[in-house]
Amino acid sequence: MAKKIFLGGLSVTTNETTLNTYFSPYGTIVETYIDRDPAGGSNGWGTIEYTTSAEGDAAEAAMNGAVIDGATIVVRPD
Repeated sequence: MAKKIFLGGLSVTTNETTLNTYFSPYGTIVETYIDRDPAGGSNGWGTIEYTTSAEGDAAEAAMNGAVIDGATIVVRPD
């Protein structure tokens, strides 16, 4: 069963490619989403969906509190 995780505290400069680079070691990513403002900058949150719950759980455990693009992120179940 697929699992989606929430990412909070993202930098305005973080993009989907960067997130995929950081999160792909934990499993197969189905979709990466970053909520954006009208100018195209990140609103500070997004989601990543993995093909299995185990992959999402592994990413959540490993990446909560990680620093990406100078911002400490929060990772939790969506």
